Amino acid sequence: MSSAAEQVLSDELVRAILGALARTLPGYVSCIDRRRTVVYINRAQSREPHEVIGRSMDEFVAPEHRAETIRCVEEAFASQRPALLNYDAILRDGTPVYMATRIVPFMSPTGQPLALLLTEDVSERKRLELELSRSNEFRRRVIENLPDYVTLIDRENRFVWVSRLMPGLKSEDVLGRKVDEFRPAETSEAGDAAIREAFEARRIGQYEAESHYQGKPNGWYQVRAVPIVVDDQVENVLLITSDISERKRAEQALQQTQEQLHQSQRLEGLGQLAGGVAHDFNNLLQVMNGNLDFARTLLEQGESPSEELEQIQRAADRAGELTGQLLTVARRTRVELRRLNLGELVESSLRMLRRAIPENVALNYDGPDDPCYVELDAARFEQVLINLCVNARDAMPNGGVLTVRVRAEDSAHAVVSVQDSGSGIAPENLRRIFEPFFTTKQTGSGLGLAVAMGIVAAHGGELFAESDGRSGTTISVRLPTAQAESSAVPSPAPPLVAMGGCILVAEDEDLVRAQTVRILERAGFEVLQATTGAEAVSIFREQHCRIDLVVLDVIMPELDGWRAFLQLAELAPGIKALFTTGYSADVLPKDLSGGRVRLLTKPFKPRQLLAEVNWLLASTKVGD
Repeated sequence: MSSAAEQVLSDELVRAILGALARTLPGYVSCIDRRRTVVYINRAQSREPHEVIGRSMDEFVAPEHRAETIRCVEEAFASQRPALLNYDAILRDGTPVYMATRIVPFMSPTGQPLALLLTEDVSERKRLELELSRSNEFRRRVIENLPDYVTLIDRENRFVWVSRLMPGLKSEDVLGRKVDEFRPAETSEAGDAAIREAFEARRIGQYEAESHYQGKPNGWYQVRAVPIVVDDQVENVLLITSDISERKRAEQALQQTQEQLHQSQRLEGLGQLAGGVAHDFNNLLQVMNGNLDFARTLLEQGESPSEELEQIQRAADRAGELTGQLLTVARRTRVELRRLNLGELVESSLRMLRRAIPENVALNYDGPDDPCYVELDAARFEQVLINLCVNARDAMPNGGVLTVRVRAEDSAHAVVSVQDSGSGIAPENLRRIFEPFFTTKQTGSGLGLAVAMGIVAAHGGELFAESDGRSGTTISVRLPTAQAESSAVPSPAPPLVAMGGCILVAEDEDLVRAQTVRILERAGFEVLQATTGAEAVSIFREQHCRIDLVVLDVIMPELDGWRAFLQLAELAPGIKALFTTGYSADVLPKDLSGGRVRLLTKPFKPRQLLAEVNWLLASTKVGD
């Protein structure tokens, strides 16, 4: 075959190959001349090829895109370089489809300028891109309009993106800087823990912090740390920061209001307490003053005022009982704890109580399944139980059922409950029944439940009441159970000894000191006097060799009794001390057991003072 024929065959083969490619390509391949007339097309959307060839490509371009299309084609012909063109093409039914075309200019073998158009229908891609753009814009607007501040941090806790900024901040103030720079040191631990939980545990962490910038607070914020998981990795955490300044201000205002209310209630309670104390003490003073006048008159007439003195003694004893109750209410009492079986103690107390319960009230006892051991001052607790049972009795004037139960609530607590079948307590009164001097009875001081509350509190327990206001009331005592046998062993009473020796008395109240000195001197003691703890130490330093015992008031100016005793003990390690007090102050240790130290509560009678002095001196003489 000649070379010319081979050339012809080669051209035909090339044309065949190109035709096959053009027909099988997924896109549209067309060719236009310099006037943009279509001279070839492999296929057309919604039309046959012969309906397109010979017509201007402009006819198939949406009117709004024609000018741009003509400009782009002309530039490609003029520069003889490929160009990219995006436009809407019009289908036969007028529907627009978005096309992406690559224009490739070339010269035909005869020198005619032509351009190859490689066109792809990208309508679906355009639609998805538009949806994505709209979605992104929607998210952006949602984030920007959130009341919260949304930021993104990396694993170094640096801000890498912010949605909007807190008041007073700019982008350059935040991006690239660490979270710690915008929160006080006291919240760093909680903040780091929340962020670490998001990064490491992939859980949402949360904390609250007062934000600071340039050393100044600029609001309270609640921060939620949300892990962002990409390809099963957490490289960033989203911090959603809510401004809770208003809430904090409202909480602070509420707290202040509650504190003011509590203060008002405390003042009201103090006023009620003071009024009740004044009322009772005025009555007692009336009895004392009146009988003192009678006694003075009888003495002037040469008669014995024994009855008047007895009345004065009774009033004084009643005043002592009243101050004791007040100290119990104020939780200023000491309790002598012993490990006891609670069920046996309650059952024993109820046997004594049955005589105070009328026949029309059934007294039932429901004991525990197993022994409940607690550490109690038995006498004090019996006072509580008697008070609760008497109140329950009084709540059933026409008879009923009084039930006392003892139960182990859990491994650490036991509960004694006293339940009556009376008419109950109204809600407005239930809240106040433990207030001093509050009572709904026609008689009584209103101190009973307040005293019981103080005794229970001194044992580390709780006292609470339940009533629906219609059918009965239950008052319960919750006490901590004893963990082990008590190691305390009661000290044996020392033998009586003859009175005599030197005693140092330190008391800042002149009348009390004078009375104490008089009692001791009449019993045969030599007495040294001090008005303060510091003065007592000074006297003892000079004369400790001749002093057998010190009597110290617990509360004194300059130096309290216990601290004074510690200094005395450094000078004479074996010195014995008797503390006197109107209430059990916190300056005294809880355990005063042993032979060196005793406690005597005011008001005391002369025989009580001398008995304690004898006890201490006797233990000294037998070589304690």
